[in-house]
Amino acid sequence: MNQSKTPLYKKSCLAYSLSYDNVTEWLEEVGENGDMYGYEDSSIEGYYNEYKDQFDELSGGAWSLYEQLTDGEIIYGKYDDFRDLWDDMTVNLLGDLYTVYGYDVSELDYFKISSFEEELAVQECKKRLMRLTKEELIDNFRKVLMALVMFYDIKAAHDCLTSIVEELDEKGALLEQKNERINLLYKDLTGKSGEAFDEEIANLPPRMWVE
Repeated sequence: MNQSKTPLYKKSCLAYSLSYDNVTEWLEEVGENGDMYGYEDSSIEGYYNEYKDQFDELSGGAWSLYEQLTDGEIIYGKYDDFRDLWDDMTVNLLGDLYTVYGYDVSELDYFKISSFEEELAVQECKKRLMRLTKEELIDNFRKVLMALVMFYDIKAAHDCLTSIVEELDEKGALLEQKNERINLLYKDLTGKSGEAFDEEIANLPPRMWVE
């Protein structure tokens, strides 16, 4: 990497989960694709369809938030790009808790910087935010904070539903295998197969009869 003459900490962003790109990419994916189980296929039955409405609602919420965060027509005081506002707000507020990346002008990309540069990046963001009026600062802080809260709410709910469906799918597959095995053994209840059938039934967990 050819080091730019402009210090990397002059423009920065939070790395990983709270970066603007990470947040908007996740929202776009969930918003465009809906859930990951293909509910558009009406032939799918079982546990998945029981959660279709919830996934659809989360998909709609994700797309709505994505549009808000990428709306290029909105002006935020002295910021004309929500990405820049998001970066300055999140780095200044959370730079001591999360890794901060610096921007290299010549490479047009973000790179990891030293802990000392991270502190300088936080101060640079603070300087830019101080140029806003009090009203602009409050309004912009509200926009970013609301977006963060909404993002985490949607993501937590989506992750929870995904986990539930995956667990039900796994249990359903195991139960189907067990049923296939029992049906095969049931064809011959004499001799060895009869003993195997009794053993198979005895080994079934009590909760499987309920499920």
